[in-house]
Amino acid sequence: MDYFVEQAPTDQEVQTKIRQKYGDRARILARKEIRTGGVLGLFRRTAVEVTGYCSHAPLKPVQRGTIGEERTKILEHVRGREGSQKTPLPEANGKTSNDLESVLTEIRALRETIHSDTSRRSGTGSGEPEALEQLRAVLEDNDFSPAYTRMMVERLRRECTLDELSDFDTIGARVCEWIGETISVYPWKERSRIPHVVVLVGPTGVGKTTTIAKLAAMYGAVADPSYDVRILTIDTYRIGALQQIQKYGEIMSIPVHAVESPEEMRKQLDLHNEADFIFIDTIGKSPSDYGKLAEVNQMVRAAGGEVHLALSATTKRSDIQEIIRQFEPFNYQAVVVTKMDETACVGGIISALHEKQKSVSFLTDGQSVPQDIERARRESFLRRLNDIPGSRAFSEERQPAEESGVME
Repeated sequence: MDYFVEQAPTDQEVQTKIRQKYGDRARILARKEIRTGGVLGLFRRTAVEVTGYCSHAPLKPVQRGTIGEERTKILEHVRGREGSQKTPLPEANGKTSNDLESVLTEIRALRETIHSDTSRRSGTGSGEPEALEQLRAVLEDNDFSPAYTRMMVERLRRECTLDELSDFDTIGARVCEWIGETISVYPWKERSRIPHVVVLVGPTGVGKTTTIAKLAAMYGAVADPSYDVRILTIDTYRIGALQQIQKYGEIMSIPVHAVESPEEMRKQLDLHNEADFIFIDTIGKSPSDYGKLAEVNQMVRAAGGEVHLALSATTKRSDIQEIIRQFEPFNYQAVVVTKMDETACVGGIISALHEKQKSVSFLTDGQSVPQDIERARRESFLRRLNDIPGSRAFSEERQPAEESGVME
């Protein structure tokens, strides 16, 4: 006897391959599903591997009865094999037990093929279309949360045909569009009142002071005509913090004042009540430092105005969710996402903001003042997605100034 092992994408193809290579002498011993191909463990495909042998004994002529008789014999042997493995396969009308075993193997293979195809069409089991599995892996590589990824995959199953689910470019473009729909952009309005007070809160190290300087420069130094801008800071504890913001103010010719109490905050706001914008920098503290957070919150409440939470795009997804929760007492209206240039994956921040139903007001992507800041746009997130076909449609060029909300 000569043993063989053959592989093919489906049962039908591997059976055809065996018949073509070995003819009627082929006998099946075992069949199993395997995973082949792929790169670094990704995008592997399901295949079927069949082990068998070729008998060199002379082929016996096979006597066949009527269709009804053959059907009855096959069903009897199927019931016998499934009901008791100890029952030997009898010979009937010249058909050997090996012949019947081959027929039974083909019947089981056909049944498994039908089950696999049903699972694939319903979106269950491991028979998922390869393109859908590939897209799921890409979403995970972009650091989207499991819940967000599951939401997108389930929507694809509901709204796409089987042919569409087999086309990676088609479902990729569809998902890119849906990701954009989940990004909420804050409806920022210049001069919503006089003065327009903007307070920036957030944990240590996210770049609040630099972001305040960028916002002040955007409206006080770059805008044409420029606005009357003031900067207030309560960050007088961190070494060098006051000197840093004062240096920015000196360069931009924007007045900077330090504030150390709620009473002094109200006094400064009264002194500058004719300004167009007053940007307020706050102390950066850990979200778990409840005592300091309460002190900052008192100052913020004294300032009134519009509160924005600064979040770094480099922060872990689980930490982002915790920061969002801890700063809820500040009643912030929107989120400023900083350090966009320091991360290769924006799926984490997109997932966290969507799951917490938070809007984005501004994005920063560098240390330069005032260049590296822009009004939040969905496209700014989408063009940073990796390996999702629809994201290629978004240009890397910066949004024109007249669209950024700086102009009157």
